[in-house]
Amino acid sequence: MRSQVLPRQIENQNSFLQACGEETRAAILEGGVLHAFDGGAVLFRDGGPAGVVLFPLVGALQMGKSATRGRRQVLCTVNPQSCGGICLLMMADRGLADVRALEPGQVAALPRAEFQALARKDPLLCQSAWGAAAKCMAHLGGLVEHLSFRKVGQRVALALLENTTQDGDMVRLTQAGLAAEVGTTREVVARCLAGLQKAGAIRLGRGRITVMHRNQVAKETLD
Repeated sequence: MRSQVLPRQIENQNSFLQACGEETRAAILEGGVLHAFDGGAVLFRDGGPAGVVLFPLVGALQMGKSATRGRRQVLCTVNPQSCGGICLLMMADRGLADVRALEPGQVAALPRAEFQALARKDPLLCQSAWGAAAKCMAHLGGLVEHLSFRKVGQRVALALLENTTQDGDMVRLTQAGLAAEVGTTREVVARCLAGLQKAGAIRLGRGRITVMHRNQVAKETLD
């Protein structure tokens, strides 16, 4: 079904919709399909039908690829502010990754043909799309470097730092989620975390990881 009328505070969470003109905003919200999702929901499957441009409105989505044996590699996290509020990874006929909900929210999925027609008329949308593509390429390039040249322990430590801001912060990822983000198995992550806990850098609890000393964790990221 096409998108319903949304409260302006929801629209304004998306950085592009906040900056664009009324005509473009209305065209995206009226022409797109509104997906409301719960945490853990799968919106698109890797290799499944796609052909849409996503405009996240509320909440957060995670894109990743899974191996046949179940191991999953996270490619990126998408929210209303990331990549300028526009995600192009589902623009091809077939999805380049799966799209899962990290937390409840809403996203507008605009069909590719309608997006292209609108971009030809609105220079701001065209420029924002190029900017989103550039950020996406830079992120994926960094991910390749991260996976290719850093040891697993370094990647785990970096993920812990990226998911906290100060000593005493709890990491929002489970051990399984952490494994997917750094590109390894849960068992390997568990061993890395056990070593960090033994060193006093983190504290492990039931279903939670707390960073006790960020400076100590940061030392683990060094070559």
